[in-house]
Amino acid sequence: MRADRSHLSALLRSAKEPTGEQLARFEAYLREHYKREVPVSWEMDPEVPVGFRMQVGSDVYDWTPQGTFRQFRDHLLNVREGENDILPLMQEAVDNWRPSAEPEEMGEVLAVDSEVATISGLAHARYGEILTFPSGVKGMIQDLRKDDLSCVLFGDSGEVAAGDMVRRTHKTAGMPVGDGFLGRVIDALGVPIDGKGHIDPDGYRPIENPAPGILDRQPVNTPMETGL
Repeated sequence: MRADRSHLSALLRSAKEPTGEQLARFEAYLREHYKREVPVSWEMDPEVPVGFRMQVGSDVYDWTPQGTFRQFRDHLLNVREGENDILPLMQEAVDNWRPSAEPEEMGEVLAVDSEVATISGLAHARYGEILTFPSGVKGMIQDLRKDDLSCVLFGDSGEVAAGDMVRRTHKTAGMPVGDGFLGRVIDALGVPIDGKGHIDPDGYRPIENPAPGILDRQPVNTPMETGL
């Protein structure tokens, strides 16, 4: 899917009307970022009591405390799991973090049917990419079309509704792997569901991956009894 950027305009939302100086700064920033004039209009939104939220096409700039906190949370989640000394890594991540003014591409749920969500707005999403929904449910893109896409949901479809905003993760579907998973019970995303606690993975393997060649496989030396 390709976004039509020939006629861009920006919609700024906040509870308090911006000053002329603030609007001029927004327009200057957009002119520099998109290399063209982008007209800015303002709309009152009581759900944005502090800061601003601005949308330009499918790009969303979230300059609210919630948006900043989400950036910080995502930054911390990038700290490698399974390290023996995690506290210094977290301290370093906190010290080095700075809020980003870059936009985040957001989509909108059009409909949900049979564990599949139809989504518009994600012009640069990729096949197999993981998306996240406000309820915490995740899904994987399975079909890209000109004006929308289909996403298979990995959680309760009842927690996803038309109008929900959708975020990209820029990560393809995959599974955590490692010896720690042997003998454990996990769900489709590799999350333990046997009540025995967290599993530290040794790596991460994409679901869409070529199978090992014949010469790389171990020979079959043990039959699997199925009872059939």
